[in-house]
Amino acid sequence: SARGFTLFELLITLLILVLLLTIGVPSLSQQVKSTRTKAVAQELLQSVHQTRTLAVSRNQRATLRHKGSWEKGWQLFVDGNSNGDLDSDEEIITEWGEVRGVRIYTNTPLRDYVSFIGTGESRAAGRSDGGALQMGGLRVCTKEGEGYQLALSRGGRMRLYYLSMGLCTPFQKTSNTYWINH
Repeated sequence: SARGFTLFELLITLLILVLLLTIGVPSLSQQVKSTRTKAVAQELLQSVHQTRTLAVSRNQRATLRHKGSWEKGWQLFVDGNSNGDLDSDEEIITEWGEVRGVRIYTNTPLRDYVSFIGTGESRAAGRSDGGALQMGGLRVCTKEGEGYQLALSRGGRMRLYYLSMGLCTPFQKTSNTYWINH
């Protein structure tokens, strides 16, 4: 004898399913945001490492410059005239596209670009053999304020730090200096 579900059993099953979805969907959505943010931070970190490697391997300035803003993507090129801009005679080595669902904040030294000279040191554009030290940070954040900070050191190495909920915010400005807090 075939036995089906009663209306009561069916309603209880649907209620349990709705409760499980109500609990599970927000945490899944948060997990997707967190994973997207980490992926963008890792991609940006790898881009900076690739820029430094290119500068050292060619013993020539290499620059990673955003395309209007860091969220719109960035380009890696050998900066032949050391001006920090992609000029018509300079070839794009690698290009990254627009990122969605995250905000990228910078402090003043890394507002437009990250540039390395042949020794692997990060230096502001202007001179092929040097320039002012370019130390600073980028933050890749969710709208809720969780994310990662990429901090560029004096020697040209970039490190990645996790910023818990509420700590991933724009850099604080004190006079003409933007401070990195982590």
